[in-house]
Amino acid sequence: MLIFMIEQESVWELLKRTAKPIVLYGMGNGADKILDWCEANEVPVQGVFASDEFVRGQQFRGFTVERYAAIKARLGEELLVVIAFASERPEVLARFRELASEQEVVAPHLPLFAEEELVSSEWLAKHEQELELVYERLADDASRKVFANTLNYKLSGKISYLFECASERQEDLRQLIRPDAKEIYLDLGAYNGDTIQELGELTNWQWREVVAVEPDRRNCRKLRALAEELARRGLAVEVHESGIWDAAGELSFSDSGGRQSTFIGASKREVPVTTIDVVAAGRAVSYIKMDVEGAEVQALQGGAGTISQHKPKLFVAAYHYDVDLFRLPLLMWQLVPDYKIYLRKHPYVPAWEFNFIAVPSK
Repeated sequence: MLIFMIEQESVWELLKRTAKPIVLYGMGNGADKILDWCEANEVPVQGVFASDEFVRGQQFRGFTVERYAAIKARLGEELLVVIAFASERPEVLARFRELASEQEVVAPHLPLFAEEELVSSEWLAKHEQELELVYERLADDASRKVFANTLNYKLSGKISYLFECASERQEDLRQLIRPDAKEIYLDLGAYNGDTIQELGELTNWQWREVVAVEPDRRNCRKLRALAEELARRGLAVEVHESGIWDAAGELSFSDSGGRQSTFIGASKREVPVTTIDVVAAGRAVSYIKMDVEGAEVQALQGGAGTISQHKPKLFVAAYHYDVDLFRLPLLMWQLVPDYKIYLRKHPYVPAWEFNFIAVPSK
């Protein structure tokens, strides 16, 4: 029995047993998945609502999209509100909080990839040993709180767990990564250069080297434009239009032109992939950020030489697979046994934007 698990009932069990009218807040892919599950399990959904500015007589899956006030007037004051979209925008998160103060509110944890096995009572029992080991070895109480809250949220869908453990990304970087002007920085999944700009803001635009890797061609055009702008200021950024994997070669890739382009389950086009060890090219890398849309395990495996030798600080996305909550830190400890590993959750509903931060012991 995991001592940090408070919740016993899954959000899906709640949806089956509730006597309250079930209404969805939001439209899109998340709402489609939730409605598909409800239809398959004969769980009645009695309405869909959206923020007032989005309600213009829209139809969604046979529902007329309503305002919140209208849906309350029709169905009554006590509802089970199911959040069916993702957001990190402060005004939207504030709206989620406001709703949760009035109603029973859940945001079901949905898989990012079709083959993923989600957190459930059975999943927790199956992985109890690994979860306990990681929980105990995490570097501080704040990390253990994030770990526990994340798992309780993923089981129950209760968004209060996410709000209770959220922290600010830049402050976490300042306190734990402590980037400085001497960094040799690998930005894996560099997107349009936003995390290079983040590094610049934290180091007063000083570094030794930056190497950015991004496989999406449209993102890469924006990344190269930033690199050219920085070059005019005397700041070198080496750009690789490539994916990161555990071996060099080519892989099928879905390039959406956004943040969620991925190799996982992709079939759109073939792109080159490389490894951390190849890109590092013998450099004494000091800091690696990776948000590579589900390929974090492969990225670490392809950087075993560089990471084991130089013990760089790591900032690793932990939200693409539920099993990454234990398999990523276990792999990092395998490569560098004395890593101090922290876990931080940054403001987002559902449980996206939580990251492992590994720093070598002094």
